[in-house]
Amino acid sequence: MQTSTPNLSASTDISTLSLDSEIGTVLSLRWKRIETASAKSILDFDKPLGDLLCKLRGALDADQKQIPSKTLNVNNLNKIDRRRRSEAERLARDWNVIVSHIDGKTVGEIAESKQFSSTTALLAAVDKPEREAKAAEKKAAKAEAETEEAAIAEEAAKPMTADDIVFEAMLLCSVNRVSDKEFIDAVKRQITMMTEAA
Repeated sequence: MQTSTPNLSASTDISTLSLDSEIGTVLSLRWKRIETASAKSILDFDKPLGDLLCKLRGALDADQKQIPSKTLNVNNLNKIDRRRRSEAERLARDWNVIVSHIDGKTVGEIAESKQFSSTTALLAAVDKPEREAKAAEKKAAKAEAETEEAAIAEEAAKPMTADDIVFEAMLLCSVNRVSDKEFIDAVKRQITMMTEAA
């Protein structure tokens, strides 16, 4: 005897369904409605989607990094935007994580408070301190690099002293295998020529 599949619609209560493919079908129908209306639904769409994706990911082999397309197709999730699936999965995975900078509530409590209209906005608020810290770190590194460049430029702009010039000349002599005596004789010749020219 063949069992009949329930008549599924976007408003079907997911908690009454037992098959992942049926849950996926309802979510796919809800996705069409969300896309059409540009609606954002954290509790009715993203959380159940995330729960299903976490369940599917939990069934993967240890060496698999992504849920295969075939699995997404079988569970009717292939038409849902990849970024939306990713955010929904993170929402479900982090549901019980405490967010200290948002009144010490869990991600789930924040979502249920309907303080945010979308999962994207909610996750952005959760990540805000980390983003700000990275931006501050990047700004500090840039300022440090600019300070270092300015110091190098300032050092390069300073006129060389006679000792600096002699030191540089001695280094060049060493590299070019010119003896100290040859160098001193050359300096004397140059001084004599410049004195006579003046």
